Amino acid sequence: MNDFGLYGERLATLFPMIQQPRWGLVKSLQKGTFAAVRMAHFGRASDPTLPSPPDEAFALCLRLRHQRAEAWVDGRYARKGAMKDEISIYDLRCETIVRFQDPFDFLYLYLPHSTLNGLASEFDASRIQFDIAAGLSIRDPVVAHLGKCLLPALERPHEANELFVGYVAMALNTHFLRKYTTILPVDRLQRSGLTPWQLRIAKDVIRTHLDGEVSLSRIASECGLSAAHFARAFKISTGTPPHRWLMDQRIEESKLLLLGSALPLTEIAIKCGFSDQSHFTRAFSAKIGTTPGRWRLIRKS
Repeated sequence: MNDFGLYGERLATLFPMIQQPRWGLVKSLQKGTFAAVRMAHFGRASDPTLPSPPDEAFALCLRLRHQRAEAWVDGRYARKGAMKDEISIYDLRCETIVRFQDPFDFLYLYLPHSTLNGLASEFDASRIQFDIAAGLSIRDPVVAHLGKCLLPALERPHEANELFVGYVAMALNTHFLRKYTTILPVDRLQRSGLTPWQLRIAKDVIRTHLDGEVSLSRIASECGLSAAHFARAFKISTGTPPHRWLMDQRIEESKLLLLGSALPLTEIAIKCGFSDQSHFTRAFSAKIGTTPGRWRLIRKS
Protein backbone atom coordinates (compact mmCIF):
# COMPACT_ATOMS: atom_id res chain seq x y z
CA MET A 1 0.00 0.00 0.00
CA ASN A 2 1.30 3.45 -0.79
CA ASP A 3 1.60 6.15 1.83
CA PHE A 4 -1.18 8.25 0.33
CA GLY A 5 -4.23 6.08 0.95
CA LEU A 6 -7.11 7.75 2.76
CA TYR A 7 -6.62 6.12 6.17
CA GLY A 8 -4.77 6.71 9.44
CA GLU A 9 -3.42 10.17 10.09
CA ARG A 10 -4.29 11.33 6.57
CA LEU A 11 -7.93 10.51 7.28
CA ALA A 12 -7.73 12.18 10.69
CA THR A 13 -6.73 15.51 9.15
CA LEU A 14 -10.22 15.71 7.61
CA PHE A 15 -11.75 15.72 11.12
CA PRO A 16 -10.68 19.01 12.74
CA MET A 17 -12.85 18.32 15.79
CA ILE A 18 -10.72 15.37 16.94
CA GLN A 19 -7.38 17.17 16.91
CA GLN A 20 -7.77 18.11 20.58
CA PRO A 21 -6.61 15.05 22.61
CA ARG A 22 -9.20 15.68 25.30
CA TRP A 23 -12.08 15.25 22.88
CA GLY A 24 -10.74 13.00 20.13
CA LEU A 25 -9.45 9.48 19.56
CA VAL A 26 -7.70 7.98 16.54
CA LYS A 27 -6.37 4.42 16.50
CA SER A 28 -5.03 2.94 13.30
CA LEU A 29 -3.96 -0.51 12.11
CA GLN A 30 -2.44 -1.21 8.70
CA LYS A 31 -1.15 -4.49 7.28
CA GLY A 32 -0.40 -5.01 3.59
CA THR A 33 -3.14 -3.45 1.47
CA PHE A 34 -5.68 -3.22 4.27
CA ALA A 35 -6.23 -0.57 6.94
CA ALA A 36 -8.65 -0.08 9.82
CA VAL A 37 -9.07 3.14 11.77
CA ARG A 38 -11.15 3.77 14.88
CA MET A 39 -12.19 7.41 15.21
CA ALA A 40 -14.17 8.98 18.03
CA HIS A 41 -15.17 12.45 19.16
CA PHE A 42 -16.65 12.97 22.60
CA GLY A 43 -17.41 16.68 22.39
CA ARG A 44 -20.40 18.61 21.08
CA ALA A 45 -21.49 18.70 17.47
CA SER A 46 -19.22 20.89 15.38
CA ASP A 47 -18.44 21.97 11.83
CA PRO A 48 -18.48 19.47 8.94
CA THR A 49 -15.46 17.42 7.98
CA LEU A 50 -13.17 18.74 5.29
CA PRO A 51 -13.86 17.46 1.74
CA SER A 52 -12.18 14.11 1.15
CA PRO A 53 -9.49 13.89 -1.55
CA PRO A 54 -10.08 11.30 -4.29
CA ASP A 55 -8.76 7.79 -3.68
CA GLU A 56 -9.13 4.51 -5.59
CA ALA A 57 -10.79 2.64 -2.75
CA PHE A 58 -14.03 1.92 -0.92
CA ALA A 59 -14.61 2.65 2.75
CA LEU A 60 -16.94 0.79 5.11
CA CYS A 61 -17.82 2.84 8.19
CA LEU A 62 -19.23 0.77 11.07
CA ARG A 63 -20.98 2.82 13.74
CA LEU A 64 -20.01 1.73 17.25
CA ARG A 65 -22.66 3.90 18.89
CA HIS A 66 -25.88 5.69 17.97
CA GLN A 67 -24.84 8.86 16.16
CA ARG A 68 -26.82 11.24 13.98
CA ALA A 69 -25.06 12.75 10.98
CA GLU A 70 -25.59 14.20 7.51
CA ALA A 71 -23.48 13.44 4.44
CA TRP A 72 -22.90 14.97 1.02
CA VAL A 73 -21.33 12.87 -1.75
CA ASP A 74 -20.09 14.91 -4.72
CA GLY A 75 -22.36 17.71 -3.56
CA ARG A 76 -25.49 15.55 -3.37
CA TYR A 77 -27.19 14.88 -0.05
CA ALA A 78 -26.84 11.22 0.95
CA ARG A 79 -29.13 9.62 3.52
CA LYS A 80 -27.14 8.55 6.56
CA GLY A 81 -28.47 6.33 9.32
CA ALA A 82 -27.83 6.74 13.02
CA MET A 83 -28.17 3.24 14.46
CA LYS A 84 -25.34 1.42 16.22
CA ASP A 85 -23.86 -1.47 14.18
CA GLU A 86 -25.08 -0.06 10.85
CA ILE A 87 -22.51 0.57 8.13
CA SER A 88 -22.18 3.31 5.55
CA ILE A 89 -20.40 2.51 2.28
CA TYR A 90 -18.42 5.17 0.40
CA ASP A 91 -16.70 5.13 -2.97
CA LEU A 92 -13.67 7.26 -2.13
CA ARG A 93 -13.38 8.50 -5.71
CA CYS A 94 -16.29 10.75 -4.72
CA GLU A 95 -15.80 13.84 -2.58
CA THR A 96 -17.49 13.26 0.77
CA ILE A 97 -18.40 15.71 3.54
CA VAL A 98 -20.02 14.66 6.82
CA ARG A 99 -21.53 16.79 9.55
CA PHE A 100 -22.05 14.99 12.86
CA GLN A 101 -24.90 16.02 15.13
CA ASP A 102 -23.79 13.84 18.05
CA PRO A 103 -20.53 12.59 19.55
CA PHE A 104 -19.33 9.77 17.31
CA ASP A 105 -17.39 6.53 17.48
CA PHE A 106 -16.92 4.47 14.32
CA LEU A 107 -14.63 1.94 12.69
CA TYR A 108 -13.38 2.84 9.22
CA LEU A 109 -12.35 -0.08 6.98
CA TYR A 110 -10.27 0.74 3.90
CA LEU A 111 -10.68 -1.54 0.85
CA PRO A 112 -8.49 -0.49 -2.12
CA HIS A 113 -9.83 -1.07 -5.64
CA SER A 114 -6.57 -2.84 -6.54
CA THR A 115 -7.15 -5.50 -3.88
CA LEU A 116 -10.79 -5.97 -4.90
CA ASN A 117 -9.86 -6.23 -8.58
CA GLY A 118 -7.17 -8.82 -7.81
CA LEU A 119 -9.57 -10.86 -5.71
CA ALA A 120 -12.30 -10.63 -8.36
CA SER A 121 -9.92 -11.99 -10.99
CA GLU A 122 -9.43 -15.08 -8.82
CA PHE A 123 -13.21 -15.56 -9.05
CA ASP A 124 -13.03 -15.20 -12.86
CA ALA A 125 -15.22 -12.10 -12.74
CA SER A 126 -15.35 -10.19 -16.00
CA ARG A 127 -15.90 -6.88 -14.20
CA ILE A 128 -16.80 -5.34 -10.86
CA GLN A 129 -19.96 -3.26 -10.75
CA PHE A 130 -20.80 -1.42 -7.55
CA ASP A 131 -24.47 -2.17 -6.81
CA ILE A 132 -25.35 0.10 -3.89
CA ALA A 133 -25.67 3.87 -3.68
CA ALA A 134 -22.58 5.46 -2.12
CA GLY A 135 -23.21 6.75 1.38
CA LEU A 136 -26.22 4.50 1.97
CA SER A 137 -26.55 3.14 5.50
CA ILE A 138 -27.48 -0.50 5.97
CA ARG A 139 -27.25 -3.34 8.49
CA ASP A 140 -24.64 -5.93 7.58
CA PRO A 141 -24.01 -8.45 10.39
CA VAL A 142 -20.97 -9.91 8.60
CA VAL A 143 -19.15 -6.57 8.39
CA ALA A 144 -20.19 -5.76 11.96
CA HIS A 145 -18.78 -9.07 13.25
CA LEU A 146 -15.52 -8.88 11.27
CA GLY A 147 -15.03 -5.22 12.16
CA LYS A 148 -15.46 -5.88 15.86
CA CYS A 149 -12.91 -8.70 15.63
CA LEU A 150 -10.37 -5.96 14.85
CA LEU A 151 -11.16 -3.75 17.85
CA PRO A 152 -8.83 -5.62 20.28
CA ALA A 153 -6.06 -5.41 17.66
CA LEU A 154 -6.55 -1.64 17.45
CA GLU A 155 -6.26 -1.42 21.24
CA ARG A 156 -3.10 -3.58 21.26
CA PRO A 157 -1.54 -3.28 17.77
CA HIS A 158 1.71 -4.95 18.92
CA GLU A 159 -0.32 -8.18 19.30
CA ALA A 160 -1.92 -7.93 15.84
CA ASN A 161 0.00 -10.40 13.69
CA GLU A 162 -0.09 -10.27 9.91
CA LEU A 163 -1.77 -13.66 9.52
CA PHE A 164 -4.77 -12.65 11.67
CA VAL A 165 -5.25 -9.22 10.10
CA GLY A 166 -4.75 -10.67 6.62
CA TYR A 167 -7.43 -13.29 7.20
CA VAL A 168 -9.97 -10.73 8.45
CA ALA A 169 -9.14 -8.44 5.52
CA MET A 170 -9.59 -11.33 3.07
CA ALA A 171 -12.98 -12.15 4.60
CA LEU A 172 -14.09 -8.50 4.42
CA ASN A 173 -12.99 -8.07 0.81
CA THR A 174 -14.60 -11.36 -0.25
CA HIS A 175 -17.88 -10.52 1.50
CA PHE A 176 -17.88 -7.05 -0.06
CA LEU A 177 -17.41 -8.50 -3.55
CA ARG A 178 -20.14 -11.10 -3.14
CA LYS A 179 -22.72 -8.79 -1.55
CA TYR A 180 -22.16 -5.41 -3.15
CA THR A 181 -20.69 -6.03 -6.61
CA THR A 182 -21.54 -8.02 -9.70
CA ILE A 183 -19.40 -11.15 -9.88
CA LEU A 184 -19.95 -14.82 -10.74
CA PRO A 185 -22.59 -16.86 -8.88
CA VAL A 186 -21.54 -18.23 -5.51
CA ASP A 187 -21.46 -21.85 -6.71
CA ARG A 188 -18.56 -20.98 -9.02
CA LEU A 189 -16.60 -19.67 -6.03
CA GLN A 190 -16.72 -22.82 -3.92
CA ARG A 191 -13.55 -24.92 -3.85
CA SER A 192 -12.29 -28.11 -2.20
CA GLY A 193 -9.83 -28.42 0.66
CA LEU A 194 -6.05 -28.64 0.45
CA THR A 195 -4.28 -31.72 -0.85
CA PRO A 196 -2.20 -33.64 1.73
CA TRP A 197 1.07 -32.12 0.48
CA GLN A 198 -0.39 -28.60 0.48
CA LEU A 199 -1.71 -29.03 4.02
CA ARG A 200 1.68 -30.34 5.19
CA ILE A 201 3.52 -27.36 3.67
CA ALA A 202 1.01 -24.85 5.05
CA LYS A 203 1.30 -26.25 8.57
CA ASP A 204 5.10 -26.30 8.36
CA VAL A 205 5.23 -22.65 7.26
CA ILE A 206 2.87 -21.56 10.04
CA ARG A 207 4.79 -23.53 12.69
CA THR A 208 8.05 -21.86 11.66
CA HIS A 209 6.40 -18.43 12.03
CA LEU A 210 4.74 -18.69 15.42
CA ASP A 211 4.82 -14.90 15.69
CA GLY A 212 2.28 -14.80 12.84
CA GLU A 213 4.40 -12.43 10.78
CA VAL A 214 3.83 -14.34 7.57
CA SER A 215 1.21 -13.32 5.04
CA LEU A 216 -1.59 -15.44 3.63
CA SER A 217 -0.20 -14.80 0.16
CA ARG A 218 3.23 -16.17 1.18
CA ILE A 219 1.74 -19.42 2.55
CA ALA A 220 -0.61 -19.68 -0.43
CA SER A 221 2.31 -19.25 -2.83
CA GLU A 222 4.15 -22.14 -1.16
CA CYS A 223 1.06 -24.25 -1.88
CA GLY A 224 0.70 -23.01 -5.47
CA LEU A 225 -2.60 -21.26 -4.71
CA SER A 226 -4.08 -17.78 -4.56
CA ALA A 227 -4.55 -16.28 -1.11
CA ALA A 228 -8.36 -16.41 -1.36
CA HIS A 229 -8.38 -20.06 -2.47
CA PHE A 230 -5.88 -21.01 0.24
CA ALA A 231 -7.85 -19.32 3.05
CA ARG A 232 -11.03 -21.18 2.10
CA ALA A 233 -9.28 -24.52 1.48
CA PHE A 234 -7.31 -24.41 4.74
CA LYS A 235 -10.51 -23.89 6.76
CA ILE A 236 -12.20 -26.75 4.88
CA SER A 237 -9.24 -29.06 5.62
CA THR A 238 -8.68 -28.16 9.28
CA GLY A 239 -12.05 -26.83 10.40
CA THR A 240 -10.46 -23.57 11.52
CA PRO A 241 -8.97 -20.49 9.80
CA PRO A 242 -5.16 -20.16 9.61
CA HIS A 243 -4.81 -17.57 12.38
CA ARG A 244 -6.76 -19.72 14.87
CA TRP A 245 -4.76 -22.80 13.94
CA LEU A 246 -1.65 -20.71 14.57
CA MET A 247 -2.89 -19.81 18.05
CA ASP A 248 -3.51 -23.48 18.82
CA GLN A 249 0.09 -24.26 17.81
CA ARG A 250 1.39 -21.50 20.07
CA ILE A 251 -0.52 -22.93 23.01
CA GLU A 252 0.65 -26.51 22.32
CA GLU A 253 4.28 -25.38 22.01
CA SER A 254 3.99 -23.42 25.25
CA LYS A 255 2.69 -26.51 27.04
CA LEU A 256 5.78 -28.46 25.99
CA LEU A 257 8.06 -25.73 27.30
CA LEU A 258 6.08 -25.31 30.52
CA LEU A 259 6.46 -29.01 31.33
CA GLY A 260 9.83 -29.76 29.76
CA SER A 261 11.87 -26.75 30.84
CA ALA A 262 12.44 -24.35 33.69
CA LEU A 263 12.22 -21.30 31.42
CA PRO A 264 10.42 -18.29 32.90
CA LEU A 265 7.00 -17.39 31.48
CA THR A 266 8.38 -14.28 29.78
CA GLU A 267 10.86 -16.32 27.75
CA ILE A 268 8.30 -18.99 26.88
CA ALA A 269 5.94 -16.27 25.67
CA ILE A 270 8.53 -14.90 23.23
CA LYS A 271 9.61 -18.36 22.02
CA CYS A 272 6.00 -19.23 21.24
CA GLY A 273 5.32 -16.08 19.23
CA PHE A 274 3.43 -13.99 21.79
CA SER A 275 4.24 -10.29 22.03
CA ASP A 276 4.83 -10.46 25.79
CA GLN A 277 3.91 -12.40 28.94
CA SER A 278 0.59 -10.55 29.30
CA HIS A 279 -0.45 -11.55 25.79
CA PHE A 280 0.60 -15.16 26.51
CA THR A 281 -1.37 -15.29 29.76
CA ARG A 282 -4.58 -13.93 28.19
CA ALA A 283 -4.43 -16.33 25.23
CA PHE A 284 -3.50 -19.37 27.34
CA SER A 285 -6.21 -18.67 29.93
CA ALA A 286 -8.87 -18.18 27.24
CA LYS A 287 -7.98 -21.52 25.63
CA ILE A 288 -7.14 -23.69 28.67
CA GLY A 289 -9.19 -22.07 31.41
CA THR A 290 -6.30 -21.26 33.75
CA THR A 291 -3.08 -19.28 33.68
CA PRO A 292 0.13 -20.87 32.33
CA GLY A 293 1.84 -20.57 35.73
CA ARG A 294 -0.95 -22.37 37.53
CA TRP A 295 -1.22 -25.00 34.77
CA ARG A 296 2.52 -25.69 35.06
CA LEU A 297 2.28 -25.97 38.86
CA ILE A 298 -0.62 -28.42 38.73
CA ARG A 299 0.94 -30.60 36.01
CA LYS A 300 4.29 -30.80 37.76
CA SER A 301 2.89 -31.44 41.23
